[in-house]
Amino acid sequence: MSKKSDFLFNKQSSRFFLPWICALMVFIATLVLAGGIATHNSLNLWQKSVAESLTLQIPTYDNGGNPRGELVYRDIENALMLLRTTPGVLGAIVLNDDQMQELMTPWLGSDAAVSELPLPKLIDVSVDTNHPPLLEQLKADLANSVPDAVLDSHRIWLGDLVRFANALLTLIGLILILLFVTVAITVVYTTNASLSIQEYVLSLVHMLGAQDLYITNRYAWHNFKVALGGSFVGFVLALPVMFGISMFLKSVSGQILQSSLHPIQWTYLLLIPVGVALLAFITTFKTVWKFLRRFL
Repeated sequence: MSKKSDFLFNKQSSRFFLPWICALMVFIATLVLAGGIATHNSLNLWQKSVAESLTLQIPTYDNGGNPRGELVYRDIENALMLLRTTPGVLGAIVLNDDQMQELMTPWLGSDAAVSELPLPKLIDVSVDTNHPPLLEQLKADLANSVPDAVLDSHRIWLGDLVRFANALLTLIGLILILLFVTVAITVVYTTNASLSIQEYVLSLVHMLGAQDLYITNRYAWHNFKVALGGSFVGFVLALPVMFGISMFLKSVSGQILQSSLHPIQWTYLLLIPVGVALLAFITTFKTVWKFLRRFL
């Protein structure tokens, strides 16, 4: 019976239209979700780096644009002495020219002569995340011993960045919902079109003893297989695009953006084609069941 009932699907529009729609939707959804995961990873990386460290800037030029000379090294010594005796500070080191070059490469390029630029001396301060230092007290102490120093906790710009990233993640979620709704609407359309064309055949099969559940399952499993095949085509096509975007982001941003995905996060991406196929199955089942109950 199952072999002979295959003729119901040989010339269905869903056999040709549905897999390409699923492939396109999964292709877009995979890229969008990968972008969302990368944004989430980068956000966690930024928050962790901000929580674990502070930056102290010692200006090398005064307000008039004149070199401060030996005053810079005196301020550095005073700042290090204060920082290393502050509760909650685990360590403080002055970044050398090589470290400054590495730090500025994502912004200025590898060919920039960082040592010749009027950049401040930077002191990287490691803090105890469980018992962090009191920032207001630390700023007050620095104002007394090193008036020209600037303590940067990165929290202000990180707050703006977090709000932007959260808005972006919300937009990504809405896009994914829209893509899945599009798949569901496509399945309903193609299934209803097929049912209308095959209404006479379905009536005949029904008269010969085929139960509603049997016919519904045949349609649902057919569309499941068609959607699953198209979905994995879209997923496979998205992989080289993801790889290319990841390589590009690493080349232009260094460690600023975390574009690599963890193994468990690849599982989330694999759930997209499976989820689209399951959506096609459920939508088809409900559509066919409703049609049979109404007309047969």
